Amino acid sequence: MRKPTGNGGSPLGPQGFGVAGLFSVPRLEELVADPCQVRVLDVHTARVLRTQAIAALNVLNGYDLDIASARTEARGQQRPDRLLNIAEAAKKLSTSKDWLYRHHRELAFTVRHGRLLRFSELGIEEYIRMRRG
Repeated sequence: MRKPTGNGGSPLGPQGFGVAGLFSVPRLEELVADPCQVRVLDVHTARVLRTQAIAALNVLNGYDLDIASARTEARGQQRPDRLLNIAEAAKKLSTSKDWLYRHHRELAFTVRHGRLLRFSELGIEEYIRMRRG
């Protein structure tokens, strides 16, 4: 069985450079610490390191999304929103139906459904939380 060889017949030398022997490839953290080391990389090795860096970034971003999702679930925001009619919304806000009719344009949780007015239950709860401070 033959030994794998690079250029010049030396075992596992870098291809395309004609340099005998093995060479040390800097790790990603070493490249960050000393950017000048990027000059010793051939095109293929640079591409491999770039792919590894992107994969690591994707894993870290996925971790951030998992944390954000867990926080959202902990706050109870995952339950579906429900649209309330004028009577239900007035009761939840402790206001009159007349007050809601007069001020619905100023309220962010108002939802127009044709001619009907509906009110987002989650929006009302957020509005109440914001008013409490």
